[in-house]
Amino acid sequence: MVPVLNIKSVSQLRALLLEMETTLGLVELSPNERDVLYAINEVAAGMAKAARSDAIRAHPLAAAIPQATYHRALKSLVQRGLVKHAPDTKAGAYIVTGAVGGAGQG
Repeated sequence: MVPVLNIKSVSQLRALLLEMETTLGLVELSPNERDVLYAINEVAAGMAKAARSDAIRAHPLAAAIPQATYHRALKSLVQRGLVKHAPDTKAGAYIVTGAVGGAGQG
């Protein structure tokens, strides 16, 4: 039997997420920046935990973001030091730096 979610359950999850984002300092990021950061962390693979730009873009959290907004969010994350270009890879691969409370761990 599939459990039925209600608005109370969703609101409790959202409150928990906000608390965690606050603890990690992520509330200072825009919603688009957070979604791109989460998408990078989700699709990162391999020894370097690198995420290819096309895989990030295809992730459900980033797919609905307009192209220009996506690139601005990614650039902002790089400038903030939360994401960097993956070493020893071709252009278009990124890693989460872990500069925010272990954000790159998982």
